[in-house]
Amino acid sequence: QAISVLRDKVSLYIFMSSHAVYDVSKNKTHQEPYSLESDAVRPGREISPMDRWALKEKSVRGDTDLECEEELLKQYNAGGFPFVTLRLANVFGPKENTIRYWLLHLWVKACVGLTMPLHLDISLKELPISLTYTPDIAQAVRLAISKGLNETCCAEKVHSEAFNLACEEMPDQRVLYNYIGEPVGMPYVETVDASPNTSIVLYPDNLRGPVSIAKALEVLRWSPTTLTKALRSVARFYERIMLENEKHKNEIEYTYRKIKAMMGQDGPRFVEWTRARLVEQRKS
Repeated sequence: QAISVLRDKVSLYIFMSSHAVYDVSKNKTHQEPYSLESDAVRPGREISPMDRWALKEKSVRGDTDLECEEELLKQYNAGGFPFVTLRLANVFGPKENTIRYWLLHLWVKACVGLTMPLHLDISLKELPISLTYTPDIAQAVRLAISKGLNETCCAEKVHSEAFNLACEEMPDQRVLYNYIGEPVGMPYVETVDASPNTSIVLYPDNLRGPVSIAKALEVLRWSPTTLTKALRSVARFYERIMLENEKHKNEIEYTYRKIKAMMGQDGPRFVEWTRARLVEQRKS
């Protein structure tokens, strides 16, 4: 229905998809350690409905995103409006609305003081993680529009094309935790191995592993922020938010509720420890 409404009313459509599409795709046909845009392929409903259903079960979000991509391509091939798909990886950044990075930021700060180590999921801990910094998404949108509308040449190179977006660095869970700890003065982040059915994992949120961004770098001339620089920027943002208590009281209280729900019986002491530390910081 949305496609019929948009037809003849848009010059270019930018669709925000995700790396979850690779979780519901067929096995890769190459030996690269990361997913290429061309890997997002699955059997059609008419050809192999059972295989498609089995893949769908791996990720609800991936299934929804890929179905949208398939419908956009179908209408484009039938003479419809042009579009560009941007596939985001594990998203983090200021105001990221799942607040999972905010939760991880606080857990890293508390892990030593509360003897509450971060979990390394034994099924994922060696898996490189692709991460997408939110300000870099805006840059990619601008570049896609500019090329898609032929303002900077070669619209045919982006119409109906997908582009993976992520930082170039691909840390595993342990390295990511250490990266997050550095700008908040945590030289050591305590971790513990945990089984998949007991671990609390905020990153990664996919199973297929990292993505290649070579296509976005070459075709869009996109330039992502280095991961360490992005993490420092996000750390400063959340530190400021937490100190401006009255201005962001609702958001902070919502985060505390999420912590309690996420951490179970450890949640209340986690929240109280965080509150106490912030009181001391505001005094100084």
